[in-house]
Amino acid sequence: MSGNNNRLPVVPTVTVLAIMKGRLLGASKGHALLKKKADALNMKFRKILRKIVEAKERMGGVMKESFFSLAQAKYRNGDFRHTVLDNVDVATTTVSTASENVAGVKIPKLSCVVREMGNGG
Repeated sequence: MSGNNNRLPVVPTVTVLAIMKGRLLGASKGHALLKKKADALNMKFRKILRKIVEAKERMGGVMKESFFSLAQAKYRNGDFRHTVLDNVDVATTTVSTASENVAGVKIPKLSCVVREMGNGG
C-alpha cells in the first residue's frame, strides 16, 4: 500500500497513548496560534486597506484643485518650472520607513515627514 508511507508506527501501550495525546495537544495549540496570527494579519490588512481607500477618495478632490491651480499659475506666469527648481534646496516632504511587528510578521510602515520651511527660503 502506497498510502502507508506517512503513518506513524503505533504500538498499543499506555506510553504511546500519552505521546499521541501530547502530539495532538501540541498540534491543536499550534493550529490555534496560527489562526490567531492569521486573524491579526487580516485585521491589520483591512485597517491599511480602509486607510488607502479613504486617502484615494480625498486625493480625487485635491488633485482636481491642484491641476486647476497649476493651470492658473501657468496662464498667469508662463513656464516657471526652472525658477522653482533653482530656488529649492531641501525637500520639505520626505518619506520615512520603519518596521512594525504584527503577530511575529514584520510589516514595512511608511510615514510622511513634513519639515517647516525656514525664513531664508
